[in-house]
Amino acid sequence: MRSPTRLLLIIGLAGLALTALLFWRGQAFGDQLSLLARGWLLAARGELVPYGNPLSTGGHEPGALTSLLVGLPLFAWMDYRAPVVPIVLAHLLAWWLLDRVVREALDGRARVLLGVLFWLSPWRLYFSGFLWNPNYLFLFGAMHLWSAWRQAERPRFWASAVQALAIGLTFQLHASFILLAAASALLWWRGWQRLHWGGLAFGGALASLTLVPWLLSLGTHPEITAASKGFLGRGLVEVYPVIRGLAYWVRYASLAVSHKMLILDFSPSLGPRIDVWLAPAVSWTATAGAVLTLPFSAWADWRLLRERGRGWFRSLRRPGLEAPEGRAWLGGYAVLSLAAAFLVFCLSPTTIMFWQGIPLFHAALLPLLLWAAARLDGRRAPWIRRAAAALAVASLLMGMAMAAGARQYRCEGRGHGRWPLRYDSRMFDDLGMREKCPWPVNVPGAGWPDGLPPEGPLAP
Repeated sequence: MRSPTRLLLIIGLAGLALTALLFWRGQAFGDQLSLLARGWLLAARGELVPYGNPLSTGGHEPGALTSLLVGLPLFAWMDYRAPVVPIVLAHLLAWWLLDRVVREALDGRARVLLGVLFWLSPWRLYFSGFLWNPNYLFLFGAMHLWSAWRQAERPRFWASAVQALAIGLTFQLHASFILLAAASALLWWRGWQRLHWGGLAFGGALASLTLVPWLLSLGTHPEITAASKGFLGRGLVEVYPVIRGLAYWVRYASLAVSHKMLILDFSPSLGPRIDVWLAPAVSWTATAGAVLTLPFSAWADWRLLRERGRGWFRSLRRPGLEAPEGRAWLGGYAVLSLAAAFLVFCLSPTTIMFWQGIPLFHAALLPLLLWAAARLDGRRAPWIRRAAAALAVASLLMGMAMAAGARQYRCEGRGHGRWPLRYDSRMFDDLGMREKCPWPVNVPGAGWPDGLPPEGPLAP
């Protein structure tokens, strides 16, 4: 194997170049318009919206964090892509944190495998180039792993503060924060991390600062906390949501991305003559990649669970304060994270969607990472290296296909989400959206972004 440092540099540059291409081609519609509305109101009018986007269960995301994350970049660059810059930086920081843990727990060769599985993952690439709440969550998940690893032997103030901050900020961006909270509770209960209560309080207090405007607005806007859809424990009753959630856990470490990510149309960028054969070819190739890689991810999960034998949950109790063995600790972290996901999926009031497990995306990669890293010194090492190289190439090709043809990265074509709007707004001109990709406005009966004040002639 080549020098791990050289390979990591190649992986990093390749993934960063593709992320930059996705960033430049990213579009904004649907939920993105509601997010941009909050940021634009802050940057253009000085209005801080104290709550985030509507939740699938009713009400709105709590806190003013959404307005700040979207609005502050607009002060520097009044463009709809400006708020995506922090997302790209968040993904870079997430990889750096995960790499630090793997470097200390395993070795340099495992860092290369992590680079392929995380940084070049078509899942991560897809979520890196446009504005959306789940796109921030890769960083908070990485903060969770890093802080738990730092506290494997003894409580640490700053590590506990980072973990509380990660959970608290995720709470204000997406309801899937409960995945991180449940994982933290199980890791502490089973002795795989030692929490510093003062650090937890400090981190929680920091995360709560952006909740103050939201708390002050509850008296005048009680509807932002109204939850009216679904019911607690729906996953246990209907079973399918649990199976679906666990299936996404397995798919995260493979090329089996969501079909919505592969609604491809290359006509706007490459022309209809190329699209007529390229779109089906890419779709069939992506399906083949999913079929080839999914069994390895499922096998790695099964092997990790089987290592615990019967009564595996009891065996996950770590006695004493001895220094942890890196491979064993990462395996325990992955299993307990999976247990946390299972519990949350059982209690979820809604059907699990492909973006709702992103806070534990990093944990879903660990079983395959550990399985492959353990075989780099044996007779299967050449096979593992060739498989990693093939996975890297396939991931980059999928990323390029999504950049050229996925509906989130093109203006028109099959399944695009640029729907007519009922009113009009200056925001579309201020952020350069109408110039990049215009769409019909003032259409009677059409939809409208949440929180954006309408302007101009109003459609009935």
